[in-house]
Amino acid sequence: MNQKSVTSPKKVKSGARQYVDSFLVALVIALVIRAVVIYPFRIPTGSMEDTLLVGDFLLANKFTYGIRSPDWIGIPYTKIGFKIPFFRTPGFRRPQKGDVVIFKWPRDVTLNYIKRCVGTSGDTIRVRDKRLFVNGKAFPDAPRSKYIYDLRPAGFEEYDIHPPGAGNRDNFGPVRVPSPGDTFRFSDSNRARWFERLQVILYEGNRIQARYGGETIPLTLDNLAQWPTAIQKLAPGEILVNEKPLDAAAYTVKGRHYFMMGDNRDNSLDSRYWGYLPERLVVGEALVIYWSWDGDVPLYRLLKKIRWARLLNLIR
Repeated sequence: MNQKSVTSPKKVKSGARQYVDSFLVALVIALVIRAVVIYPFRIPTGSMEDTLLVGDFLLANKFTYGIRSPDWIGIPYTKIGFKIPFFRTPGFRRPQKGDVVIFKWPRDVTLNYIKRCVGTSGDTIRVRDKRLFVNGKAFPDAPRSKYIYDLRPAGFEEYDIHPPGAGNRDNFGPVRVPSPGDTFRFSDSNRARWFERLQVILYEGNRIQARYGGETIPLTLDNLAQWPTAIQKLAPGEILVNEKPLDAAAYTVKGRHYFMMGDNRDNSLDSRYWGYLPERLVVGEALVIYWSWDGDVPLYRLLKKIRWARLLNLIR
């Protein structure tokens, strides 16, 4: 007697299971897009006014300059985590003068900054009576840039300007942006440039140490305030780069660097204060404002709180 084959009926997913699966797929796609193509960013300060305002929410294109893989794993919105090796894919182009760029702040790579690129490797930057000059030519202000404070005259030295002795925010430089292949040599005759050069070396991911009192002490961003004392007192052979004394070998700059400034030129913590941006810390190019809140307007006036005229504005 022939027995009929019996096939098990296919299990049908419940509506809830289908919803969960669809949500997870959408979440994965969103995370991939965020990691690879688009980066969301909120403007926290007024350093880019009036191009960008506090409360603007924008999207950055990570694809243009090349996709930068994550270099840190941890708990979001905290500093609890650890660094991991990263890589960058080839991009369509490098940052150019005039681009509005999101980047990891060299002094604390857990923070993202946004500024306008005004100089690239090899450019000479100078500010005279608030006017910016690049390679001796006046650099045009952004259409909505502004100046809000009185002029600080030439000869007035700001203690936190970078490099030390470069003047102040309104009369600055000239300084030259480091370029790949530049060679740094250290001797007593160029001691005034040690701070600037050592910071470039540190920003490029190298180790710097000082031999002092029989101990070897790391020179890091955490003890940056102690660098001038070490530079003034120590001989070239007592400062080490990757375990080699400064006077034993020259250092060759590896990557491209950029000079960044805020469009609110008088109220911007930018390259005039913390130095040159290494290309390895570039995240992406600011693209479009997708949302904007006016923090001075109370929430119950919702229609007035939203800056409708700024929505979907391209960033230039």
